[in-house]
Amino acid sequence: MTQGAPTTSRPTPRWRRVAAACWLAVWLMAACEQRLEAGTTAPPPGEPSAAAIAELIDDLGAADYHTREAAAARLKSIGPAAVDALLAAAELASDLEVALRARWIVDAIPLGMPHDPPEVTQLLDLLKQRRDLPHRLRVMQRLLRLDDGAGIEALARIVRLDRSASGSRIAASLLAREWQADDPAWPNSAAAITAGLGASTRPTAQFLRALAGFSTAADPAARAQHLAGAGAAFELLDRSAGEGTQRAGGAGEASVDRETTRLFARDWIRLLVSAGRQNEARTLAIAMIDACFQPGRDTKANAVEAVEMLVWGIENGLPELVDHLITAQPEALRTQASLGYAAAFAQRSRGNLPQAEALAAAAFARTAEKGPDIDDTDRLQMAILLARWGCVDWASTCYTALLDNARTPSAEFALAAILASEFLHEQEREAEAAACLGKLLDNTVGRADLNVDQILQQLGRDQRTVRSRMHFFESCAARARGDIPAARQAVEIALRSYAKDVDALIALYTLPDNTPDQRADAVRRINEALRQIDNEIQATPEDANSYNEYAWLVANTQGDLDKATRYSKQSLAKSFDSASYLDTLAHCRAAAGDLKGAIRWQTLARRQEPHNRMILANLRRFQTQATAAP
Repeated sequence: MTQGAPTTSRPTPRWRRVAAACWLAVWLMAACEQRLEAGTTAPPPGEPSAAAIAELIDDLGAADYHTREAAAARLKSIGPAAVDALLAAAELASDLEVALRARWIVDAIPLGMPHDPPEVTQLLDLLKQRRDLPHRLRVMQRLLRLDDGAGIEALARIVRLDRSASGSRIAASLLAREWQADDPAWPNSAAAITAGLGASTRPTAQFLRALAGFSTAADPAARAQHLAGAGAAFELLDRSAGEGTQRAGGAGEASVDRETTRLFARDWIRLLVSAGRQNEARTLAIAMIDACFQPGRDTKANAVEAVEMLVWGIENGLPELVDHLITAQPEALRTQASLGYAAAFAQRSRGNLPQAEALAAAAFARTAEKGPDIDDTDRLQMAILLARWGCVDWASTCYTALLDNARTPSAEFALAAILASEFLHEQEREAEAAACLGKLLDNTVGRADLNVDQILQQLGRDQRTVRSRMHFFESCAARARGDIPAARQAVEIALRSYAKDVDALIALYTLPDNTPDQRADAVRRINEALRQIDNEIQATPEDANSYNEYAWLVANTQGDLDKATRYSKQSLAKSFDSASYLDTLAHCRAAAGDLKGAIRWQTLARRQEPHNRMILANLRRFQTQATAAP
């Protein structure tokens, strides 16, 4: 056993060390080529050559202890010039001694740069202190969502410098998913990514660099070159995930490697689609769908993965994947309602309406069956998914079937009424939304088994908040038909039910016939609600929703906007990329007069829920305001 550094429990055969050196030679050659492209034909004076660094890294696995220690000391003294080769060794060296020692050496390399903003520096310091992947992921997510893309370069630096391959893969997958063809912020992000990656030859860095280059290049030859680079890097990522499992830091890192490989595959598919290479994209996507159906595994679990992959394909220009699914998995389509509806969604997106309706009807009939493969929770989940996909008519059918069926268990009935009311509110069908909650709260359907208090308690809901919501919907319906007195009456009833209902307070504040006294009364109520919500935040600081409610109320009325913005960001730090919370932050930005920022955050909200009508309406409103601004 060696002293002072990680080691293996037995000597490593020489042939394995030779193989490691061969791997590293490939990577170092790539690094040299990149330097040549940048106009540097030789290392700076005093900097060791790539071959010398490769030899030192090979010596990290030497049988002689003193040789290993001397190589480690020399590599540490070289510092940044050796970092890319060391990280490549940590990821790809087949000699475990080399991989572990390289990782140990780079652990001391700082991630920060002198030009980093203070918030970036704080997050990078926090990242260095953390070793568990969930916490590291949350720090990376916060870097990704700093204002004005301030953390993008630092996140790309993590791709280059993080000691673990899994950490690098997580950072790279977060950055790669940001690429959207219609995102006006992407060119700036791509430039920051390229700067942060430097000359790194890690597969993750190569893939990101190629993606950034392809997506921003105008010259067809350059795009083709970047696309080829992305393909080569993806092959390395796919291969290294399997090889790296043997030396991963446990099942958690192995799982991360598998998941990030799946995400990189999707990014590669998107690149192929963007390049017009549909057949290659389709072939890879089909292989990913086929991989969802694992023999001996629960059929529902298989269907869940296949549904997610098919819907992703629809949203990324490959709805024809459904043709393969129909041919390869006819039994799964017949027995799994969610898969049947996903296939219907695909056909509808292609304009094949008769096929879509036939598949949807068969899927709905399946949800009406009783058996071990279907229950009321599945039906409710199907309605939620359909609403998310923008299949409003099919979602309405599913919700109505649950609410009109006297045999729907009372708990599922109650939850369906609550969720259906919010779905109808998003569609601006306010009277129907209120009536939906009336079925639950006032038992307008005449169910003998409906103990509302008990059921809502089981669901963790407060009857006061649900009732307030019903009257708020009634107020919205009255306002839509121009009956302002009825709108005021309904919102007052809502606030008598629950004085902290933020949407009802906003409705009261914005009533067009408010007198000065009525406006002052609304402000008094808002301030009292804000005080109470703030107290709740102090008592339960982990509750993301309280931060969001405070921010939403201030952004749409009045109050401490800086504090509201801070709270909105904290809600997102606790619930990454929640569409509702992103919508709130966009409103905070708009209230502060930052319409560019409002559009950025609202665009991100729409990315999460592309079929949400309210989110889209808000985005268009911000865009119109920005266009009209002087």
